[in-house]
Amino acid sequence: MWTNKHHIMSRVAKQHRVVFVNFRQQNPLNFVRTARRNDPATRVTLGNFWREPAVRHELPKLEVLDVWTPWLNFVGSGHRLRRKNEFERRVRVVGNWLREQGITDAVLWVYHPGYGDSVKSIPHSLLLYDCVDEYTAFPEFKNNKTWIAERERQLCAAADVVACTAPSLFESKQLLAPGRTHFVHNVGDAEHFGKALDPALQIPADLEALPRPTFGFIGAVSDYKLNIDWLMQLARARPQYTLVVVGPTGIADPSTDVGQLRALPNVQLLGHREYATLPGYLKGFDVAFIPYRINDYTRAVFPIKFFEFLASGRPLVISALPAVRDYWSAVRVAETFDDFLRECDAALRDDTPEARERRLQLAGQNTWESRTNKLLGLVEKALARA
Repeated sequence: MWTNKHHIMSRVAKQHRVVFVNFRQQNPLNFVRTARRNDPATRVTLGNFWREPAVRHELPKLEVLDVWTPWLNFVGSGHRLRRKNEFERRVRVVGNWLREQGITDAVLWVYHPGYGDSVKSIPHSLLLYDCVDEYTAFPEFKNNKTWIAERERQLCAAADVVACTAPSLFESKQLLAPGRTHFVHNVGDAEHFGKALDPALQIPADLEALPRPTFGFIGAVSDYKLNIDWLMQLARARPQYTLVVVGPTGIADPSTDVGQLRALPNVQLLGHREYATLPGYLKGFDVAFIPYRINDYTRAVFPIKFFEFLASGRPLVISALPAVRDYWSAVRVAETFDDFLRECDAALRDDTPEARERRLQLAGQNTWESRTNKLLGLVEKALARA
């Protein structure tokens, strides 16, 4: 699933060399199977399962550095000391690799606050923290909110530039990095998702076979943000509608239970689909929706899918997400389930060519190219000051 970091770095790589560090968990059973085949890329270290960092070239200027995380480090991963040690181990591995390559002036572009100020140990010319989420509200940190907040405070203090994707993130982080914090909100891949407008594009067979009208969501299915209750209520209130959910379940929230939702006859949970196929799914939706819960996490969320859905031209119904308030006039907004039901009905019945053109215009104005250029501009100004 493409997130902020994938979109940004694939575009930065059109202008600059990018080393994208990809941390991968090593399953011990898979390791043993691989080792038995005498794979020269693996070796055993006492008390650990390990692979040396390896580089994959994805684009002419984009290298993916795979760093294998020992499985044992995830046992009891809720413990703050174990988490701290794992983040600092990653920093050592990456720092050593960069030194071996003779890279001492990298721009360090960090997305996770768990690294704290340990990243300062990596030789660099500039440190940027791209803050895209409120991590203290993540389910995985529900027992460690104080710890992750302190690590983020350290990272903000060390960063030369802090970029925030939502207004509430900007308000909180500018207190931690005064004068160095900037609001650069999320955007969408208008070119890619605009393919949904192509008459020649085929709707995927598993969607085209479903009864119409179809209402659809594309993204991770996690109970802490997706309002599964609203989906079940909508499916029951409008049995003539088909509700389609495309995306993996429970990645960030393993407690997510979609059993009751899946049991409803007019709901289809299709699971993960490749990024390249997503415009076809949007083309097959009569209405797209983003029915998020409103809580401490989603108040700081500016969904990437917001502009992606707009780029498809489809009518869009959303929860009253504060981060996208400036764009509420272009979509249908629901604060309660009754609102959600009414707006879904209206989106199907009352959409106009003028409203559709407004959605496409906004999508075209808010692209990853524009966000990347803004961020690179902040980097260049900070480097010039330094």
